[in-house]
Amino acid sequence: MPEEGSASDKIHAVSDFTHELIEDVARDHYRLGAWWAFLSRSWARSVDDMREAPARVRSSLRWVIVGAAIGTSVIILAVTFHAPRVAFLTATLWLPWYAGTVIFLLTHLGMVDDSSGRPHARLLLPNALSFLRLGLAPLVMWPCLSVPTHPATAPVFASILIVLALTDLLDGSLARGSGSETRMGRMLDPLADMAFATFLALGLLNASVLPIALFALIMVRYPGALVAVVVLYFTRGPIPLRPTPIVRATALASNVVLIVAALTLLLEPTWLPARWIDWSLQALYVVLAVNLAHLIHRAVNWQHVPQEVAG
Repeated sequence: MPEEGSASDKIHAVSDFTHELIEDVARDHYRLGAWWAFLSRSWARSVDDMREAPARVRSSLRWVIVGAAIGTSVIILAVTFHAPRVAFLTATLWLPWYAGTVIFLLTHLGMVDDSSGRPHARLLLPNALSFLRLGLAPLVMWPCLSVPTHPATAPVFASILIVLALTDLLDGSLARGSGSETRMGRMLDPLADMAFATFLALGLLNASVLPIALFALIMVRYPGALVAVVVLYFTRGPIPLRPTPIVRATALASNVVLIVAALTLLLEPTWLPARWIDWSLQALYVVLAVNLAHLIHRAVNWQHVPQEVAG
């Protein structure tokens, strides 16, 4: 087993390698050839990581099969209980997304390590749960929130939403409770949260539950913020990404409001007045606006914040 020092050295070597690639892209003025070289060298590095850890690759592929089985089951439900158009849209949207998520997972297996940089032998459960939430996220749009939903399948689709939402609580709790936080988790978890919220918002917009203005605000907060982070990373260098209390509170509030709205659409509970959902959506405007102002402030002043190393 490698010594702690050598494991830590490996993290710094990977970080230096990444920074070198980014500097090369910037030095070549972000031309197409520079991006191709960036992807080629990154892919070669990822292949080396996979060759060094065949057990980690095998354990990851088991979770890939689990996710594929769940996604296929949902598509079968769509074929059985929805119009062919819904099933076709589900497969067309989910299959390339899932394939991309699998490639993303396998090419970042070198980040499944402990706080000292020592690699784990297998993909950890918290990382696997984040992977499933990310890979299955499009299914919360179709067919889970397709309208009309067959009454008999509404509880099934509601259960899928609840289980995917619970993985957000489980992955972080398991990682902290077992001391198994990894660089993979720090990257995969926020990506899964973003994808889940984005597709859930798209489904609610399609069902005429979410106002277009609130949907636009969610798009700016989630995929828009991700694009901004990537642009800043490639143009100004790494920025602190650890979530602040405001960011955590916003993510929790957004998920709760969107999931309750989705469950109300599917199950139509008589005990939940419709005006409560309206009030919650109105409150979400304020929460998202405050969070966006907070993120903009952090982005503008990031150079004054001490750099943090993901671990």
